[in-house]
Amino acid sequence: MRFLVIFGVLFVTVSSIVFDDDSSSGSHESSYSGGRGGNHGHNGNHGNHGGRPPRPNRPPVTRRPTRCEAGWTRVNRQSGGWCVKVFAGMTNQPQAESLCAQHGARLSAVESHEERETIAELGRVVMTTTSAWKFGTLRTGVVRDSNSSPFHSTDGNAKDLNAVRWSGGEPINGLNRNNNCGMMWIWVPGGRRVDQRQHGLFFSMVCHISWNDRFRGYVCGKKAQ
Repeated sequence: MRFLVIFGVLFVTVSSIVFDDDSSSGSHESSYSGGRGGNHGHNGNHGNHGGRPPRPNRPPVTRRPTRCEAGWTRVNRQSGGWCVKVFAGMTNQPQAESLCAQHGARLSAVESHEERETIAELGRVVMTTTSAWKFGTLRTGVVRDSNSSPFHSTDGNAKDLNAVRWSGGEPINGLNRNNNCGMMWIWVPGGRRVDQRQHGLFFSMVCHISWNDRFRGYVCGKKAQ
């Protein structure tokens, strides 16, 4: 009986050792196989990295012009920044256009009420700092082809002339008066009043001639950079 008990204990012990050895061997083999698999995976990834397709080109970024050079004032237009500057000088319409071209600009119209008010203020400053006049006019890029035609912009940028405001009784459409250029009236307290013209508003006048009877100037405009 004692022999059977001892034999049973020995049998169980041997079986446990054999089982543990098999499990350990399986574990090592599994780890080794995994290591080989990992190495193959690494080589595969390296190959994929070398064959990665190029990134698609990004669409170009549209940069809206923002800056004006020194001495020019920036205003906002639908196309972006617009730079304006008022110059003193007695000119007719073609002469003023030619002088603006020397600055890479055009005679400027107005696209917004903000722009109209800015130009009026710039005109007031130039008038009072360069002359003794207290009233005068600015030539602008607002013209019409005939008395029966609508006014339009010649600066090549203003979308429309909805911001142009006319003084009372303007524009004049008389058959015998070719007042086909829209000019801005500039005035400060103490200046002589003419008809119903108001500071910063427009009136119609002939394009081909000017007179030395008040302050005369013109406004140029060009795109911001």
